Amino acid sequence: MAEYLHYYILFQNHTDATAMYRSLKGKKMYAQISPTPRELSVCCGVSLLVHGEDVDTIKEIAENEKLAYLSISGLNNTFDNTRHKYG
Repeated sequence: MAEYLHYYILFQNHTDATAMYRSLKGKKMYAQISPTPRELSVCCGVSLLVHGEDVDTIKEIAENEKLAYLSISGLNNTFDNTRHKYG
């Protein structure tokens, strides 16, 4: 997998994003709710920002728990912690 500064999990809807977020947080994994960067998608306004080293584990969790997501994409964007996360 190529190295990017940030990794985002993209979703079809907010419900799928929330389910994934709860699962990852329940496993004490890093996941931050974030607006979806427009460079990656315009489908759902919510994505999860995750650590690149967790991507393979996240894919396994999603498969085992039947958690829906569109893709996990890397992006070398400038990150502003006051803009790129929700409360």
